[in-house]
Amino acid sequence: MSGVAIVAIPSKDDYVWKISSEQVPHLTLLYLGDDVRLNGVEDYLEHVVNTTMCRFGLSVDRRDTLGPKEADVLLFSKYNLEMLEDVRAFLLDNDAIAEAYHTSEQFPTYIPHLTLGYPESPAHEDEREYGGIHWVNFDKIALWIDDYEGPEFRLDDKYDDLVMSDSNDDILAHYGVPGMQWGVRRSPKQLARSRTKSSPDHDAVAKLSGHKRRTLSNEELAKINKRRELERKHSDLNPSKFKKGEAIVKTIVGTVGTVSSVIALASSPAGKAAIQAGKRFILK
Repeated sequence: MSGVAIVAIPSKDDYVWKISSEQVPHLTLLYLGDDVRLNGVEDYLEHVVNTTMCRFGLSVDRRDTLGPKEADVLLFSKYNLEMLEDVRAFLLDNDAIAEAYHTSEQFPTYIPHLTLGYPESPAHEDEREYGGIHWVNFDKIALWIDDYEGPEFRLDDKYDDLVMSDSNDDILAHYGVPGMQWGVRRSPKQLARSRTKSSPDHDAVAKLSGHKRRTLSNEELAKINKRRELERKHSDLNPSKFKKGEAIVKTIVGTVGTVSSVIALASSPAGKAAIQAGKRFILK
């Protein structure tokens, strides 16, 4: 591979190693070009790996050809794209990485894929009885300087750190489908953008929909409060079936003494008859 890139490398026991003719099968996260100032990049990447990432897996959408060289590739599912874009955005928070990325020639859109081979160096045959790759596990992130060489950082299993939320700056966000193993901490900038998207300006929404916002008058508020008070009184005067049953149980426990005594009583013929009578009363 020519040029500097940040890549994810599959686990050694993943079957994709047996199929790909590449020296090291990989998923390119960011291509940084040839002329890159690497001051601090390695340290930043190591910090990201150690604090915000863990082993992960990606689902495969299909096998296809890609680009002018007609590369034989695995195209990953579009459901993985949001998660990968979050990772890329987090890496681009580093000034040196961002400068290298934006000053190098890039494809118009990011298409997450793993190359299996090219026409001149085709992929190996899948020798399994039921072939086909539907999932790839990754356990390393690497900063390749040139020709598949550069520092590599192992991704650990940090399952306990994964939280299905992004409600504040100190929580990891977990994306994906069952079986996926991934965690990434969003930056404050990303969290602010996420909150903005999920919290629209209500005045703007009202303006677009052609409706104006208004506040309730004192008379309208009084009617609402009176309605709620009437509903509360009705509920108190007409207890639910659950409340009736609860009262019966409390009465029995108070008479018999303990819950265990009630259970013993319920197993007797007399107790069973009492239960049936209670059911008929509650269902009235």
